[in-house]
Amino acid sequence: MDTSEARALFSAEPSPFTLRELPEVTVVELAGELDPVVADRVSGLLTAAVDRGLPVVVDCGAVRFGSSTILGAFYTAHTRAVKKGTRFVLVTDKRVLLRPLAALGLLDAMVVVPDLPAALRELELWDLATQLPDGDR
Repeated sequence: MDTSEARALFSAEPSPFTLRELPEVTVVELAGELDPVVADRVSGLLTAAVDRGLPVVVDCGAVRFGSSTILGAFYTAHTRAVKKGTRFVLVTDKRVLLRPLAALGLLDAMVVVPDLPAALRELELWDLATQLPDGDR
C-alpha cells in the first residue's frame, strides 16, 4: 500500500488516524482504542509511512488502549524501517502502552519518547521541533 492508497483508505470515513507527510519525516498520529479491529488499518498506515523511506514518528499521545496486536504492528514497522535504513520513533507517555511495551522488552528494542518535540530532537530535526504549534511543544 502506498501513501496515496493509505490516505484514500483513511479519508473514506472519519478516522482517529492521520498521516502527515513532511519533507524530512512522516508523522503518523493515532488516537482512541487501538484494538484488533483496527490493527490491519494501523498496520497498513505504518507500512505506507515506512515505505516513504524517511524517518517515521508515530504519535500515540491520544491513544487510550493498545492491544498486543498493535504492539506487534509497531515492532513490525520498526523492523521494516531498520531494514530500509531509516528510523522509527514511537511517541507515548501513556502507561497503557508503556507497561506492555516494557513487559515485552520492546522499550529496549525501539526508540520510545514522551512527546513530539523529543521525537524530532531524537531525529535531529531541530528546525521542525521549533516550528511546532504551541499545543504540540
